[in-house]
Amino acid sequence: MTPPRFTPSFSLLLLCWGLACGTAASQPAASGSSALIDTPAECKAFGGAWIARGAWQFACQAPWVREDCLKLGGAWTPLVGAPFDGICMAAVSLRATQRQCTDSGGTWGPPGSPMPLCQPGTAKPATAAVRDAPDADKACDSQTDCALGCVYRGPPAAEGTNVLGRCRANPRQRGCFSMVEKGRIAGSVCVD
Repeated sequence: MTPPRFTPSFSLLLLCWGLACGTAASQPAASGSSALIDTPAECKAFGGAWIARGAWQFACQAPWVREDCLKLGGAWTPLVGAPFDGICMAAVSLRATQRQCTDSGGTWGPPGSPMPLCQPGTAKPATAAVRDAPDADKACDSQTDCALGCVYRGPPAAEGTNVLGRCRANPRQRGCFSMVEKGRIAGSVCVD
């Protein structure tokens, strides 16, 4: 069996790898594909630092030389005096970026957009459960008899007709209501 032959390009690749390993052992092997680092734990595993990139976004400052940084989809910023004369920010997946946005109280979108963005501080707060008023559906004669007003529920009746009212249950009830005052229909109001 004959020993394997080393071609000049393979020898050059080995030489380059040896030089890169000699200057930074913590660097990943350049693979030509993107290296997405989405969490602080992943960043730490690569020997990087998880840092803020603004009010809501975080990324991994990876200890990679410029060539490896760019090959792996990162962003390179030259900086005199920094290791390797610059800083590499590793790529973060779109899903992780969306999660960072929503976790910080932002809205990610618009839905289905090929170029979504974060609108910080725009998430709608979770709506609290609406509880019925303590006097809900109690018989009443006037608005002051109820926490949320006295309304008539029944067949249509003209304004001024004597009726028995009921206390409104909660402020989120929608529709039109005939208001009751002094035992009579006193007009109507509609709530959207």
